[in-house]
Amino acid sequence: MAPSRVRKRDGREAPFDVRKIEAAVAKALAAVGEEDSGFASELASVVELTLDNRYPAVGAATAQAAPDIEEIQDLVEQALIELGRVNVAKAYILYRDRRARAREALAVHASGSAGAGAGSRARVEVQTTERSLAWSKGRITAALINEAHLPRDTAERVAAAVEERVFAAGLKRISTALVRELVDNELMTLGLSAALRRQVAYGLPAYDLRALLSAPAAPLDPGRSISAESLSERRADARLSAEVLRRFAPDEVLSAASASAHLNGDLHVAGLAAPHLPLVLGVPAALLARAEPSVATAFEVLDELVELAHESALGVVFEAPGAALAPLLARSGPSHASPLLGAWLRAASAASNAAGRRIDLSLFDLGVRGAPFAERLVRELSDPALGACAPRLYIDQRDLHALLDDAGADESFARALEQALQLGRITPTWGDSARRCVGPGLMRADGERGALGCAGAVALNLPRLALRAGPWREDRALELLAGVCQQAVAALEDLAQFQQRVRGARVGSLRGRAHYVLAPVGLREMLAYLGDGELRPDQGARVLGFISDAARRYGEPRKLFLSVDPHFGERAAVRFARLDAELPQHAQRLLFGAGPGVDPLAAYSDGWRLTPAPGRAPWECEALALATLDAGALYPLPEERSRGGLVSLVEAWRRFDALRQRDDERDGERDEAPQNGVDAPQAPAVAPVRELFHEPAPSAPAPRAARPSRSA
Repeated sequence: MAPSRVRKRDGREAPFDVRKIEAAVAKALAAVGEEDSGFASELASVVELTLDNRYPAVGAATAQAAPDIEEIQDLVEQALIELGRVNVAKAYILYRDRRARAREALAVHASGSAGAGAGSRARVEVQTTERSLAWSKGRITAALINEAHLPRDTAERVAAAVEERVFAAGLKRISTALVRELVDNELMTLGLSAALRRQVAYGLPAYDLRALLSAPAAPLDPGRSISAESLSERRADARLSAEVLRRFAPDEVLSAASASAHLNGDLHVAGLAAPHLPLVLGVPAALLARAEPSVATAFEVLDELVELAHESALGVVFEAPGAALAPLLARSGPSHASPLLGAWLRAASAASNAAGRRIDLSLFDLGVRGAPFAERLVRELSDPALGACAPRLYIDQRDLHALLDDAGADESFARALEQALQLGRITPTWGDSARRCVGPGLMRADGERGALGCAGAVALNLPRLALRAGPWREDRALELLAGVCQQAVAALEDLAQFQQRVRGARVGSLRGRAHYVLAPVGLREMLAYLGDGELRPDQGARVLGFISDAARRYGEPRKLFLSVDPHFGERAAVRFARLDAELPQHAQRLLFGAGPGVDPLAAYSDGWRLTPAPGRAPWECEALALATLDAGALYPLPEERSRGGLVSLVEAWRRFDALRQRDDERDGERDEAPQNGVDAPQAPAVAPVRELFHEPAPSAPAPRAARPSRSA
């Protein structure tokens, strides 16, 4: 049986009462909002049983030993921690500390000389974010038990050492940040590295904080559409939170190998400013329909889009909005203007600017009924007054060709379409029967109706690979590229596992499919380095096809849906160029020149931009290089100048799509063409590619990604 007596702090003994233990635990439970009388009773019974084992009954001639109050309270704390109620244990420890300080204060009041040291210690104030508190070693002990999972005796030893440092310094006021630094110092001194990692605080030095707060937002260019990466951190509070999370992510989100590859600049994990959120959400209009389409419901949908945009890091794409926004065309009158549709687009632009997230649109499979809406939408998007945050329109190639045919018969619409393209408000996309691109990093499978989320993207530093390989060493560059692709997919797996822990299988507030992206950065510079100044689009096609094949091969075993996408490389293009300029091989190029077509002091190119290229027609290089991608988006639109004037983007798009499809068809015929009634043998270039993926060559024909070199 449990001991019948208990020794109090002044040495006197009193009857042992298990109900007092139960009451104390119940108070701790109530303090954290977990009132559970059954648990309090069970824990008191556990403590009573432990005391029974420690203090067994003895003979009548010998008095049974009595435990003291502190020992019983230690047993209560230990039982709470071992039963997984760490938050309750913390409340109990703080309760003990308050009682101890109250007793100490009473002792000081009773005897001034005996309590002088305690009184001076009580005058030390700890500044929190909300108020000032009197110094308490018990709070440090509780935090170390709760956050760093240290045993109580070790936590008390660390807390005591910190307390001695504070009082020895004669401080009257100390911040919680400085207390954490002192705790970290003690943990390091004691060699408690695991506890130090769990206890680490992520913050900003005062100098960096002042710089971020005072940095003005870059002015918006109304003549160009702002990228999602630039828009997301225009506000000071967004820059602050982004910087803290970027320091948190390498330790808590990525593995050591992935963090090293990211920090070294071999790759760049996009979205580490908000690693818990998907980068972009794709939401079909049918998922947001709450009632019959009307003018009122069209603007109500905009409210929902803003809420969804806040659940992403960069923005949301509103897919197939024709039916939801069709009522806005009803009062357009005889002119081409659509006042209500224009008002909706202005409201979307203002909401996007205020939220720091893009709100974009996607059209596909328009048919006869959707063509009038698309035409009015293009006319409204051609208005420069919509500003840099105006919605971008992602439109499928077939629908864009239909609009181009209409433009040929309507001169005013042709001008509007050209203006919208120049403003960057139309992004052409293409796809096949299996999938199509509906937005940044969003590949929708045929027949898929749910929400999509681009949950993560990794940018690849292509120029660094070319610099390491050297001119005319494409085989070596592809070998290096295979390793970087494998590292990138591993980093995406780290990100996927973190997001699964944080938010489960949901994409924002919706349940949908998560998609991941490999984003090549510096394709133009890579081809210039490999070609010793000459851009060879057939080489670009092999590189992009290789990355696409690597995404599939490395992603499928990890159950990751991966694609190659031109978005999410803007920040990486600047960062890669800055880091590579410090490398010895690149630093030498800064002295002696990098050869034709490469500016070693400028940011790398992002997306598929290869134009202008000497000896090539506008957009020809992009068309030939992208022939290996079955689905994608032409972003950003290639810049071109011919004969001193800007070439029509409408005509350039016609040429681009014709060249891309014709090159794709020629490759398909080459892959399928029989020779003397026998299937064509695999090309010599296939074997090295298969070896890079560490796979045996199958009996089936080689994938198009690795087909032999083609002349432009």
